[in-house]
Amino acid sequence: MTYLKRELSHRFLTPMGHFTFWVYLFVGIVFFGGFGVWYEVIPFWFSRPGSTSAGIYTALLTFFPALAGSSALQLLFAEGQKPLKAFSVAYAVVFIALAVWLGFAKPSNPIIAFTGATIGALLAILMWWLTSGNDPAFNDAIDDRSTLGADPKSTPKGDLNGFEV
Repeated sequence: MTYLKRELSHRFLTPMGHFTFWVYLFVGIVFFGGFGVWYEVIPFWFSRPGSTSAGIYTALLTFFPALAGSSALQLLFAEGQKPLKAFSVAYAVVFIALAVWLGFAKPSNPIIAFTGATIGALLAILMWWLTSGNDPAFNDAIDDRSTLGADPKSTPKGDLNGFEV
């Protein structure tokens, strides 16, 4: 449990200060990944004919299992110890159970149904966060000295033996 707690904390806290991570989270995951949800929500907000809460509910039910399942599988195949892999499997089982309950049992109370689907979407985003928290693609560790170049007094590496002009 100590390893899992340490690893999940690291994966959660590491990307917090990286602008690239936040842009990808909002643009890639929330906007593009959740496009079906936005496609249903925006007309509903503007009271357009034909837009229903059932469409939003269906969009949420298709968004969160896909994001959570793909993130759990990515974490399963990533570098890490067995507790991290077991966590990804357990998380996937929870999402399968939630999706089956919300999709097939269909709670009769719409507040319970939408609360469950919203919690599922938020937990799916958290799963993506934990999966992608160590991804170097989202790391903004920029060396501020890199634009200054090398020391002009240093001898360049290599040689010009055999080079003809």
